[in-house]
Formats: sequence, structure tokens, C-alpha cells
Amino acid sequence: MVSKNFELLRQAGISLGTGEALSPQRRDVPSEPLRAIPKRDEKNNEWIWALQVVRKHWRLSALFAAVVIITVVTITLSMKPVYEPVARIEVDPPGEVFSLDGNSNANDSEYLETQAQNLKSDKLAVDVIRRLHLNQQFRTADSSSDKQTQPANLAPYQLTDAENDALHSFRAHLTVTRDTASRLISVSFWSNDPKMAALVTNTVAETFIEDTYKERHDAIVRSSEWLSRQLDDIRGRMEDSNRVLAEFQKSIGVADIDDNKSTFTEHIGELNQQLTQAQADRIQLEALLKSVKAGNPDVLPEIRNNPVVQQLSTRLAEVRSQLAQAQVVYGVNHPKVKELQSQANELQAQLDGQKAAVLGSIRSSYSAARAREQLMDSQIKDAGNQLSAMARYNALKHEAQANSDLYNSLYAKVKEAGIAAASKSSNLRVVDEARVLDVPTRPARLRNILIGIVAALLGGIGLAFVREQFDSRIFTAEDVRNWIGAPNVAIIPLFFSSNGARLPATNGNGQFKTTPGNGKLAPGVQFLLDYPHSPEAEALRSLYTSVMLSRPGNPPQTVLVVSSFPGEGKTTVAVNLAIAMAQHGTTCLVDADLRRGRVAAAFGIPSNPGLTEFLNGATSSTESVLTAVSTVPNLSVIPAHAGDIKAGQLVCSERMQMLINELRERFQYVVIDSAPLLPFADGRALSNLVDGLIFVGRAGMTTRQVVLRSMALLDEVHAAPILEFVLNAANLNSPEYRYYQYAYEYYQPVKH
Repeated sequence: MVSKNFELLRQAGISLGTGEALSPQRRDVPSEPLRAIPKRDEKNNEWIWALQVVRKHWRLSALFAAVVIITVVTITLSMKPVYEPVARIEVDPPGEVFSLDGNSNANDSEYLETQAQNLKSDKLAVDVIRRLHLNQQFRTADSSSDKQTQPANLAPYQLTDAENDALHSFRAHLTVTRDTASRLISVSFWSNDPKMAALVTNTVAETFIEDTYKERHDAIVRSSEWLSRQLDDIRGRMEDSNRVLAEFQKSIGVADIDDNKSTFTEHIGELNQQLTQAQADRIQLEALLKSVKAGNPDVLPEIRNNPVVQQLSTRLAEVRSQLAQAQVVYGVNHPKVKELQSQANELQAQLDGQKAAVLGSIRSSYSAARAREQLMDSQIKDAGNQLSAMARYNALKHEAQANSDLYNSLYAKVKEAGIAAASKSSNLRVVDEARVLDVPTRPARLRNILIGIVAALLGGIGLAFVREQFDSRIFTAEDVRNWIGAPNVAIIPLFFSSNGARLPATNGNGQFKTTPGNGKLAPGVQFLLDYPHSPEAEALRSLYTSVMLSRPGNPPQTVLVVSSFPGEGKTTVAVNLAIAMAQHGTTCLVDADLRRGRVAAAFGIPSNPGLTEFLNGATSSTESVLTAVSTVPNLSVIPAHAGDIKAGQLVCSERMQMLINELRERFQYVVIDSAPLLPFADGRALSNLVDGLIFVGRAGMTTRQVVLRSMALLDEVHAAPILEFVLNAANLNSPEYRYYQYAYEYYQPVKH
């Protein structure tokens, strides 16, 4: 792209001026490298850019805001006052009349929401409409033929046409809201009549409470009737089950001690207790007998603790002691010894007999315990045969108890239902009635107008930014830098004459207007000659300075002035740049636009012979096509007359290249004015024969897409670098150029 050429110039250490200053500045030696140009979306420039956008499109924003404000004011003032009073209903938890298990409304939030939705029901709306005859209030113009009252042949749930219309209007006017933080439901109805609004709102609340009570009362009555019929059946079943239970109880001989005990259960419990005791005794005695078989019976506590056994054991021990002493003293055959031996034997026999008696007692007790255990077990088995009868007894008892409980519960509910039906209480009540408002609820005219003004201003500003996003035209040097990337931008102001006319003036197809009678361009094209002290002349001098300093020490000799389309001021810039260069050295201005050459008309010189004759071979001498401008010393012009059908071939020929080389040798500076880049290839063919390009665009007309396309075409043919982008015909009085205000006041338009 061409922007690479600018990067090459930066790398060479050349400082390129922007050309925005109204007076030239010296830039022979760059003081510091060119810094990056900030984008408009950087934080420090956002507010400035936003203000510029609003100033740029202020007319569109003002028109939008005016339309919105007028519309809001008109609609607000034309709206009828609306009154919307509010009534509040408190909804308590419902009763338990219909529930056998307690409160069936476990989810209180759902119950409240259900009541709020019931307030919006069509049934309630129809009741209120018929109660207040609202079908006459909401009657539309086309329902004048409807009857005011409901025909006799219509069912209660059928509506007349007038009631249907009233129902639709009633829905639109009614508002029901539930406060989730409390048990309150708000009801409001809006109308243009404050009394009607309050009346309908209160009637809705009252009718809702009355209908709810009536439905509740009817439901209780129906429930009571149903429960009464059920009681008769349950009473009969309860009496039958009690009679069957009594007869069966009598047949098996079982009597109830209390609710959980009977004679049978007491008998079974006693048998189990005796069986357990017999088993314990048998096990204990069996263990004692096993210990006797395994060892000495003396270890038994019954033998060891027996007093007779203890006495005999003591006497036996004494006799054996005496026997042992006597045998030592008298010998074994002494009568004393034999007597003691006989006593010892007798005591031993008595002791053995006593132990045998104890063991026999234990064996007898064991046999008795075993027999008692077998007896208890047999009796329990005999009692078990009666369990089937007891199971039937228990089933009959439970059935009788269930029938009795159900009867008692239903009987209590019937009594409660009767009390509730006779009571006038309700779980709904009005805590705040709607009052007749003295001030309308809406419209809040002042608030609406203020909101409309704010919305209009914000919308107008937003519309300006939307327009800015879709507007691709170039207005300022910042647009060129941000959208195109060209850092060097020169601004040429839109010129005004003393009568306020804009110069240079053009006709509708982009051609300069000519002075009547001589076919010359209108005054103002030659700024440097006609208005040497104007802002436009200073801008051209600044452009000249930028071009000369673009390559310090080796300024460009040949410069090609190009634009994307006709009417962008290319010829004006070329003419005045040539005049500025002529003030510093010999200069030749070549009109290379063979289709619509206008340089000759700008200086008032003949266009024939000119560049066309030289290129087609009609003349071979450069002198024959050069015309000196008498009013500008050192300036020569090679004119061109319009209308040559071979313009593209001629400009691309070798003679054109030969002419440029010859002009390089004869003049210090050469300025070439070419045809537009996009429609024709002439400018592209010349772009690589010169030292640099000056790209001209017109403020408010040239778009960034056009410029980018032109630069792409130049890049394709390896054109010479663009030295300066000229933004022509910039209106310094527009908001985009507020920072030029002081300079513009300094350079006042020349009085003619």
C-alpha cells in the first residue's frame, strides 16, 4: 500500500509536516522522530471526538429532538386524565372444614396466588359488570342496537354482545397485584371518571369476598349433606362389627382387661413365665449331676454345706487321729485300737449314706424340674392352637375400632361443617377501600414532558453517532489519519468572496463556472494571485513548504496532482501550487487531462497547440506547446484541449515520458494535472514517472472507500510516494474546525 511509502520516508529520517498551519513553518531539520498519531478511540480523545460528532450532525440531532419533543407534548396534552384508585384485600389462611388430615393448603404462596388469579377471572368480571350495568358504560359505537339487559332465553353463563364488549374493556382496565412480602392483594381499576374508578374498584373487592364466601358456604353445605349420607352407612357397619366381635368374644371365652390386654394374653404370659422357670431349674440340676459324674461329689455345694455331713466329717477326722496314736502306742491288735477302728468305719458308713441321700435328693429335683418343663411346654402348645381364633378376634376388634374411629371423625366434621355454614365469617377482608381521587394518576404531564425531552436529547445524540458510523465522507484531517492512515494532511479552506459566494464555484457536473463572454474560469481559482493574503493562499504556501521539505536537500522536481473523481479541486490545487513554485524557480504546469483540460481557461490562454498535438505527433517541438503566463513570472503552461478520444493512449505513450524527461532538464519544478484516477488510467500511468504525488480530496464529498480504492490502484502500479493529502474546500465555520476560529478571524475575506 501507499502507506508503506510514508514509512520509508520516516525511516529515512524525514519529518513530514501536516500542512494544517495557516502560515508556513521552517522544517529544514527534523527535531525529533515523528510520533504515532493517536486514534480517535483512545481515552484522552473520546470526549473531544464525541463533541465533534455532535457538532457535526447538530442539525439532524436538533430536528430529531424537536420532532420527539413536539410529539410527546402533543400526545401528553391530548391524553385524558386517568384515575386509578387502589383497594387492598387481606387473605388469611383458609379453614380446615374439608380436610380430614389437617390443613390441605400446605403451600401458602400458591393459595395467595390462586386468590389473586381468581380476582382476574371472567366470572367475577361478569358479576361486577351486571351488578353495576357496566355494559352501558363500555358500550361501543357499533353496539347501539344491543339490548341493555340480558335476554330471558340466555343461560346465566351466556353473554350479550354488549357484555362481551364490556368484558374486554374491563380486563384492560383492571389491575391485580400481589405483595409477596405480605398477605395483601391490591386491586385497581382505572377510568376517566374518578367516582366510577373508585366504585368499580370497591365493587370488585366486595363481589370477590361475597362470591368466595358463597362458594365456600355452598361447598360446606354440599359436604355436610354428603357426610351425613356417609354417616348412616358407617354407623351401620360400626354396629355390625361390634356385634360380631361381642359374639366371637363370648364363644372363645376371652375377656378384655383393657385396650391392649385380655384374659388369653394374661394366661399365655403366665405359662411362658412358668416354662422359663422350669427350664432354668432343670438346667441347673443337670449341671450339678454332670459335675458329680465327672469327679468327687464332695465338691457339690449341697454336700459341702450340709451340717450333718460337716459333723460326721469332723467326728471321723477325730477318731482317725486317735486310731493313729493308739496304733503307735498299743499296736494293731490291741483292743483299744480295734474299738477305734470300729468307730471310724461306722462314721465313714454314716457319712457315705448322708452323701448318697443328698445326691438322691438332687436327682429327684432334676426329674421333677424336667417333668414340670415338659408339662409347661405341652400347655403352651395347647394354648397355641387357640391363636387362629385370637387372630380372628383381633381382626374383628381392629375392624370395629376403625369403624368407630371413622364414624367419630366424620361426625365431628359434620358438626364443624354445620357450625361453619351457620357462621358468616370469611378469611377475606378489605383492609383499605378505594377512595375517590382528587388528582389523576396519569398522565404525569410534567414528568412525561421531562422524560420526552431527555429521550429526545439522548436520541438525537445517539442518532448523530449512528449517522457518523454510516457516513463515510471525509470532513477533517483526523478523518484522513484515522480512516486512511495518511499522516501528512493539508487543509485548504472553502473560499468566500465579499458577497458571501463560495469560491471556486462549480456547476452541477463538477466543472468550474466560467466568466460570461470569454469562457474563462471564474475568479478565485488563482488564490495566490487574486487573494494573496487569504487563508487559502497561506494554505497553498504551507502545502508548497511541505512538498519542498518532504526530501531535505533533494526536493521533488516533478509532482503529479491526482484525485479520485472530478470536482474535488485537483486543478485548483495544481494551478496554485505551480504559482507558488514559480515564485521560487522556473516552473512548468502540464495539463495532462486530455479529456477535460481546464488549465488554459484558468490562465486565460489558448488551449491549442498543446499537449494533445505534441503527443499525437502534430508538432515535435516542446517550444511550440509551451505558453508563458504573463501574470506569473517563471511559470510556463502546456495546455490541453478537451475531447480527445485517444487520451488514454497518448498519455501512456513514450512521447509523454520523453516530454517529462525534457521538462526536468529545462525547469526546476514540474507540476502535472492529470485525469481522475478511478474513471481513467491516465493518472496511474503518470504516477510512476514523477517524484511524488499530491492526492486531493474534497471535504464533505470524498469518501474513504474511494480514497482507499485509489491508493490501492496506485500501489498496484508502484506509483511514486504520496507527499501530501490535500483536503480541499474545508468550511472553517463548521463545528469540525472550531480550533481554526481565531485564525479565520485573523484572515478575513478580501473585500472586492
